[in-house]
Amino acid sequence: MRRLLVLAIYFVLFCHRPAGAASLLRLSSKASEVVHEMNLAREHPDVYAGYLEKLRGNFRGNIFALPEGTMMRTREGVAALDEAIRFLRCTRPLPPLTFSRGISLAAAEHVTDQASGALGHAGSDRSDPAERMSRHGSWSTLWGENISYGKATARDVVMALIIDDGLRGRKHRKNIFNRAYHFAGAAVGPHARYRTVWSIDFAAGWIERGQTASSLLARN
Repeated sequence: MRRLLVLAIYFVLFCHRPAGAASLLRLSSKASEVVHEMNLAREHPDVYAGYLEKLRGNFRGNIFALPEGTMMRTREGVAALDEAIRFLRCTRPLPPLTFSRGISLAAAEHVTDQASGALGHAGSDRSDPAERMSRHGSWSTLWGENISYGKATARDVVMALIIDDGLRGRKHRKNIFNRAYHFAGAAVGPHARYRTVWSIDFAAGWIERGQTASSLLARN
């Protein structure tokens, strides 16, 4: 009887993993690609401007094709692309964002939550990005989140967020180029309405769960 009880506990703990937990592991695998792409734009904005310039011929009226073939119906047409190029040409290089596994897990939670077709920054449990990040570590000073739907690759995502067509304040671009942010994480997964959803979270200060501020200082 005792042996059966031990086997039952083993099955619950190790064999019957919730689908959400498996999704979190899978969804976080592409996280570093998005952070790497954002760092390329932050550290070399002039180079990234050149990438965007090559896309001017990808417009057919207000329909725009991103590098990997993602098609976008734009509101501003080529004007938003040209404005993004001017911004990058005038922007000074910024330090890279440090990739965070904990922040990526927070992003993966939201991606999993939106798989059925939900939109926006609020979770089905009414959580905001700060609350989701707090489940995996401690953020300080400032946080932010970008969400992108229907894109095929990390480059398509970052380019679209930098162009930020249709948003007067270019808030997604501002998040990527915010000097106050030092940490970021991301995740991607399936979406019922737009095929894919990418979530990117930012923090000015961040300590991973199980890590202390003193250990970070010692490592630096």
